Amino acid sequence: MALPPIDPALGIELVAERTLRRREASVSVVIPAHDEEATIADVVSESARGLALLGVSGQVIVSASGCTDRTAEVARSAGAVVVEAGIGKGTAILAGVKAADGDIVCLVDGDLRYYGDPPLVPLLVGPILDGLADATVSDLYWRPLYPQLWLCGFFAPLAGTLFPELLPKVGSTPWTGQRAAVRGLWPDTLPEGFTADLALLLHWNEHAVRMRPVLADDWMNPQRPKPDLMAREFELLVAHALERGRVGQDEVTPLREWFSSAHRLMAEYEPGRHDPQRFESALLDRSLARLRARLRAA
Repeated sequence: MALPPIDPALGIELVAERTLRRREASVSVVIPAHDEEATIADVVSESARGLALLGVSGQVIVSASGCTDRTAEVARSAGAVVVEAGIGKGTAILAGVKAADGDIVCLVDGDLRYYGDPPLVPLLVGPILDGLADATVSDLYWRPLYPQLWLCGFFAPLAGTLFPELLPKVGSTPWTGQRAAVRGLWPDTLPEGFTADLALLLHWNEHAVRMRPVLADDWMNPQRPKPDLMAREFELLVAHALERGRVGQDEVTPLREWFSSAHRLMAEYEPGRHDPQRFESALLDRSLARLRARLRAA
């Protein structure tokens, strides 16, 4: 049977001029920080340098999240406005955004060392000022290369199944805290802990007209194990999918069974034994195949 033709320009209004518009906007850089006295001065100064390179009015705010060291003192000495916040990244983000007066808010982690030039702030905010995006997420270059287990074993299979429109918007490091958005895209509530980063992605997926990844350069930050975080992110994704009718209640148990299976697949990786890139590729295939099998059986 012959298939009907598809007009490649169907529904597209072709115009011979630029339709996007540059924004004139002020920028607030919000830096959530918990006990980051060793790095916070550099992050503040690089953020201020980024604002200067953009040539916009702005401010650098450090949201000191339950700090027990000299983070707040060092940040003030480096020129930042400091607001005190309770424990938890989401709590710190909300406090910082509330204190910000910029038309655009840019998040930069307080423990990040970024080696690229220009610094992160103009990299993230520039496309928004140029009218190319209303929200950006940094697509960070991995240094050194090691398996992106969370991405290949968990996020890409699950989010790609439940919210397939999300994946091309967030790049290869959607977990990153380095991101920016126009003022109206920042929600009034967030989970208090580290699931705030994922909650922001889901919120922007619904409300941003153009959320786009931005290619970034070399970087480093401390590796701090968060053993329960992936399970909390799983529950957040599934709850969000249930609320929006992407899955039914009868699929929740098979999804939980898949999560346990995917976790075991990720735990198979052994440095020195496995080639990272080959392991990542095989992990994505295996995890996705198991997810589809569980849902077919539901």
